[in-house]
Amino acid sequence: MLTAAVISGCSPKAVPEYQNIGPQELNSILQNDKDLFLVDVREPEELLDTGYIPGAVNIPVGKVKSDFNALPKTGKLIIYCRSGRRSADVAGFLAEKGFTNVYNLEGGIIGWPYDKIMPERSNTLKSI
Repeated sequence: MLTAAVISGCSPKAVPEYQNIGPQELNSILQNDKDLFLVDVREPEELLDTGYIPGAVNIPVGKVKSDFNALPKTGKLIIYCRSGRRSADVAGFLAEKGFTNVYNLEGGIIGWPYDKIMPERSNTLKSI
């Protein structure tokens, strides 16, 4: 009887998904797609060391998780961090919350070979 219960629907739920993308694909999206929202989830002071991708908005992980309803539900929602680990966590979190448009930059900003903006110590990236 236990076997029947296991077979008849006690399987684990499907894990919500997001899509991993590499730097080349993100660069192409940035050049060709106007319906996107690029989010750097690092803490503001981290931007001083590595810079940020032009067009990004800085929303640290904690703020994304507490204010996720403010994020756009349409277009591409692209998340990145320093190495790709925190952004993958955030992307998974957003997918669990019902976002179907989430992309994670694999390798983060340290794997980004294209132009970056280096903020001055007194002028960091716009945060929301």
